[in-house]
Amino acid sequence: MTLIFTGLKKIWFKWLMAAFLLLAVSGAYGQKLAQIHKLWKDADANVSGRHRSKVFVYVPDGAKENCPAVVIMPGGSYTYLGIKGEGHFVAKWFAERGFVAVVLRYRMGFYGARYPQQLEDYRLAMDYLKDSCRRFGIDTSRIGAVGFSAGGHLAGCAAMEDNPHYRADFVAMIYPVITMRDPHVHKPSRKHLLRGDQSLISKLSLEENVTRDFPPVFLLHCEDDPVVDPAASHTFASELEKLGVSCHIEFHSKGGHGFGIYPRKKSGALNWQERFVEWLEKSVFK
Repeated sequence: MTLIFTGLKKIWFKWLMAAFLLLAVSGAYGQKLAQIHKLWKDADANVSGRHRSKVFVYVPDGAKENCPAVVIMPGGSYTYLGIKGEGHFVAKWFAERGFVAVVLRYRMGFYGARYPQQLEDYRLAMDYLKDSCRRFGIDTSRIGAVGFSAGGHLAGCAAMEDNPHYRADFVAMIYPVITMRDPHVHKPSRKHLLRGDQSLISKLSLEENVTRDFPPVFLLHCEDDPVVDPAASHTFASELEKLGVSCHIEFHSKGGHGFGIYPRKKSGALNWQERFVEWLEKSVFK
C-alpha cells in the first residue's frame, strides 16, 4: 500500500509518527522516557547519516533539582549499536536512582561514519543537556559518560575533550576498547573508527593520552573477555594510577563481554552499577 501526504497532512503524519515512536519506546523500556531529540537540524540531517543521531532522555520520577546526569554510549564495534541492553535498560536503571540518563545513538560504521563524527554527536548531546538543564533539573557540574565496549572508548574520548564545556565530569568504562595499536587492538572498532587513517592511532589510543587532569574514572573489565582484550585496560589503569587520577578499577576473572548491567550471577562484575554509584557518592560528588 502506498501512502502519499502533502501539505498539512504530511506535517500531521510526522507528528503522529513521532508520538507513536515515543509511546513505543516508553512501553518497551518503562515510563521514564521524557524526550527523543534529534541532534542535527533538518538542513543538515541527511549529511553523513546525521538523521540517525538522537538522544533518548530518561528522567527520575517526581520533581527533581540538581540531578547528576549520564550520557550512555552503547557498544557495537563502532559498526552498530547494542542500544537496548547497553542503552535503554541502563538508562532506566539510572533514572530510577535519581539520574537524568541519556542514551546516545551516535553515528556508526554501518552507515559510513568514522572519527570524529561519533564525537561530534556526543558534543551535541552535551549541548542539549546543558541547554535543557532547567527543564530536566540537571546539575551541569555533574554530567558524566557511561560507555560499553566501543562506547567505552567514546566515553574515554569524552574524558579527553580539550573544551571544558564538553569534557565529561566523570566516566564509567565497561569492558572498553582502549587502544588502536596492535597486538591488543579490537580490530573491527579500529577499522570503522579510523577508516584506514593511520595518523589517528596515537591520538585515539587512550592509554597514550592520560593526563593528570583526567576526570574520575570507573573502569571494569573481565579477564575472560573473548571480544576486547583486557590487556589494554590494564595498561590504561596503570597510567591512571601512576598519574594520580581518581579512579575505581575492577578486573574480574570471569564475566565475558557484552553483559551491560546484567552480568552472570557468578561473575564478580555483578552489580557493578551499584558500586559505581556508591563510588560517585563517596569519592566524586563531594
